[in-house]
Amino acid sequence: MNAVLNRLGDRILDRLVPKASAKAAAEWYVHCYCRERSDFRKICTTAGGKTRCGACYAFRICGG
Repeated sequence: MNAVLNRLGDRILDRLVPKASAKAAAEWYVHCYCRERSDFRKICTTAGGKTRCGACYAFRICGG
């Protein structure tokens, strides 16, 4: 009886809750360089099997 109820519950959940996508987006920062007392980095993302990175920008004082 429990097995039947478990399968019924699983079927109901499958219809109500969408399944997770394997193509979830990921973001991370990459260090570019340290120049004139400014530390530069860029953000990279992976979505749909493609990796893209933005332009480098200053975000803190070097060594800070």
